[in-house]
Amino acid sequence: MTDEKNQDFVIVVKDGYDITVGGFYPDGVSILEMNRGEGKLCIGTEAVSVTEGDFVYIPRSLVFRLEAAGQASVRIVTFNLSLVEEYMQKLDSELFYMFYVQSETKIPVFKPDHPVYEQLAFAVSEACDEYAAKDVCFSLTVRANIFILISAILRSYFATRGEHERQVYHNVMRLRPALEYIREHCTEKIYIDTLADMVNVSADYFTKVFKESIGKTPVDYINAVRVNKALELLSETETPINEIADKAGFSNPNYFHKIFKAYMDTSPLSYRKNCNR
Repeated sequence: MTDEKNQDFVIVVKDGYDITVGGFYPDGVSILEMNRGEGKLCIGTEAVSVTEGDFVYIPRSLVFRLEAAGQASVRIVTFNLSLVEEYMQKLDSELFYMFYVQSETKIPVFKPDHPVYEQLAFAVSEACDEYAAKDVCFSLTVRANIFILISAILRSYFATRGEHERQVYHNVMRLRPALEYIREHCTEKIYIDTLADMVNVSADYFTKVFKESIGKTPVDYINAVRVNKALELLSETETPINEIADKAGFSNPNYFHKIFKAYMDTSPLSYRKNCNR
């Protein structure tokens, strides 16, 4: 897994009966295709049911886990953000960031009736075939199809933006310093006044705009970021749970258990046991 995370891209194909597949890529974005069957996909603190033919966008730095019932097949294309970001224009990068922020709280699922579905299906299929064959210049073809995937998704995202979405876009870009501060300092005490000062507004106005633009209150969002950090530590390390509470930014272990249960509908210990199955 460590070697995979240092590569520009990695492709996983898994099929069988009652399969489970997941991962965590700090700098990687994944596109998951439910090639056959159905199951439940958890991405960070969010969850969605996936059925045959669905494509799902998985943002960076979030633990994901698919549990499929019955006969199933899944393909996952994961690539390092640096592979595409260096070729993006300013607007492209801003759109990518906006899409990332919104996909944290609302999982993007592309079904057969979606306008870019055929492009996603073609690019994923081509990338998987090239990766499996590993013929001459296969890595170039895989990279080309990754560019097609991201271009199709961001163009579709941009095309559906109305007046309300353009205002949300403006607000999210304005909130970006506060959002990045939350991610970088989630293990510390975070004050709403501090976040509001970063974007030069009052605490009340900051909370209002944050909720309207992100879909969560600042406190809910901070808790979600901390729970996501806990999910990473629970699934990727053997760190004792009480230490994880502190490393994830919860100074009180009892409060950590309460918030974790509220977001994940299970205890930290049960979550870890399920990851190790």
